[in-house]
Amino acid sequence: MADTNGLSRREAAARRARWAAEKERLRRLGRLCDSRRALVTGGLAKVIADREWDRNVPPALPGQARGRWVGSPQGSWPEKLTVELPADLVTTTQAGCWHASREATDALHKWHEHNPGARPNRPEHPRCGLMELDHYQRLAAEILTPGHIWREAVLSGIAAASLIWSGA
Repeated sequence: MADTNGLSRREAAARRARWAAEKERLRRLGRLCDSRRALVTGGLAKVIADREWDRNVPPALPGQARGRWVGSPQGSWPEKLTVELPADLVTTTQAGCWHASREATDALHKWHEHNPGARPNRPEHPRCGLMELDHYQRLAAEILTPGHIWREAVLSGIAAASLIWSGA
């Protein structure tokens, strides 16, 4: 915590603001894991940097890419984790995923147009042939969803926190 003893209100507020900015910087670097938000934020910043989305800014995200992504699997992690992430990292993640998956997404939209009644996420009753279902599953495997990145960020944040806590 920033020491503000003996400072005027204005000076104390400025020192607290600098300290808050420094803590946020350390969280994004994965060097301060003092909350779930910090752990996942640091992990997400690392995942974005590893994919070079921080240097090669993906194109703007089109409006139709919101909501559940075509090709998303039905499953999820058994545990739920709610974290408020910085908006710039969320936007970069969504745009990066959309850009990385654009061709497969377009192909899946065409697949759905050719198989309008199909339910590929219900393999027990897909309402399409095995070849069509196999084609769908191959295309869906090429989709990089934000959920995939969020899970990768959690694992990356846990690994970084383990290093910090072990003193390595």
